[in-house]
Amino acid sequence: MKRFLSLILVAAAVVSCGGNAFSIKGSVTPTDDLKDAFVVMQDIFSGQMDTAMIVGGKFAFKGEADTTTIKMVGLAGPARRGARAMFVPEKGDIVIDLDSANRVTAGPLTEKLQAMLSQTAEAQDEETFMAVLDNVYKANKTNALGLFALSSFMSGLESEAELDEYLEGAADFIKENRSVKAARTALKALEETGAGKPFKDIDGFDSDGKSLKLSDFAGKGKYTLIDFWASWCGPCRGEIPYLIDAAKKYAKKNVQVVGINVWDQEPASLEAVGKLGIIYPVIFTRDDRSSTDNYGVQGIPQILLIGPDGTILERDLRGEGIAAALDKYVK
Repeated sequence: MKRFLSLILVAAAVVSCGGNAFSIKGSVTPTDDLKDAFVVMQDIFSGQMDTAMIVGGKFAFKGEADTTTIKMVGLAGPARRGARAMFVPEKGDIVIDLDSANRVTAGPLTEKLQAMLSQTAEAQDEETFMAVLDNVYKANKTNALGLFALSSFMSGLESEAELDEYLEGAADFIKENRSVKAARTALKALEETGAGKPFKDIDGFDSDGKSLKLSDFAGKGKYTLIDFWASWCGPCRGEIPYLIDAAKKYAKKNVQVVGINVWDQEPASLEAVGKLGIIYPVIFTRDDRSSTDNYGVQGIPQILLIGPDGTILERDLRGEGIAAALDKYVK
């Protein structure tokens, strides 16, 4: 669900006039807090944007019709109300009322988009949620709804082969989308660092600024439990007690715990080590993404167990599963 919600919040949109055009007639109830406010139209895929002033509760946009993208309109400036309107910029007139529950009147693809948003919002479990997205994607492989649906679930795919199956018969703009390409790269890295594969080294430094690498620990005859984490990450902080317990319990059983601090700022990460009572070595990588990219890590925490010979044994360990995994191998 979070992947879907985060996608909705992506920003962007460039518009241009032409024969195959769309025209937005928008409205919002004039109130005192709308003074100096304006409206932003964003393309959720490209990151481009256009703006329009509100005059007497009215605003307007014009642009080139394009069924390969989805745009979002919302208030900006002093008045940042939460109302947003999403639509496919199909040819013709589009009516947007930011004060209405049914905010957009547009073409058939927008109607399908609204239906999808409604169905996913009403989904009671992850299975139902994913089924909606899967069905929408398979029925819309040549328009923006297909890309939207695929982008919402592709981080959950397990291999390049699975992604290729989904991309069979898809339009080129979907195959060439930068997010799809990034997912392919991540899936390849995930396969290269799965169970049975050798670990990839990680370069960083310790709390004193001295060089420190994963290879200083892994592949040297001990089981190495590594944790990708960041100080700002709540779930990461929630795993630290389990890792501290593992470091204590298995200290004399040929196990080394190593933290890999990623996507973070040095002052905050150093402070977190003290506050969280971390007793095991931490490799700091600042906000460099090369280490997580090499391991196909798209979300943290990510905890892996590496064998004495440097072979990756387990991924995606959490909570009590950490000790359970160690007990499988450590005698």
